[in-house]
Amino acid sequence: MKFTTVAVLSIFVGCLSAQTDQAETKTTTTTTTVNLAGTLVDQGCYTTHTQQKETNGDQTSSQTVVTTKSVTECPTTTTTTSFGLLTPEGKMVRFDDASNTRVIEMMKSNKVWSSDIKGHKPVKVHVVAMPNGEVMVIKEIK
Repeated sequence: MKFTTVAVLSIFVGCLSAQTDQAETKTTTTTTTVNLAGTLVDQGCYTTHTQQKETNGDQTSSQTVVTTKSVTECPTTTTTTSFGLLTPEGKMVRFDDASNTRVIEMMKSNKVWSSDIKGHKPVKVHVVAMPNGEVMVIKEIK
């Protein structure tokens, strides 16, 4: 009887082990990181374009010239809470809330950034980030 109990117990344990192996599924997710360089800007004040219309003062020619120019005059300040990255190509990249918090912490601890901000100079950065919808999640910022 002991032999039968041991045999039945061994089969039962073997079946449990086999079920655990079959039920375990591995899922791998690949994430793409992006390397970006540019200037930190205050996302709250950033406007993509402004448009000016100029009319020639001569009554005989009513020529209107439309000039479109990019607005980059949204430097970061010590009170900025929402950041973006303006690339050299003029593309604006927004950051998620956690990334904004990370930038604030970096601003407090990085003496060069603090000096640039106080001097109203652009803060140039290099970011490694992952896209998440319309925003980027910062993995590394220098």
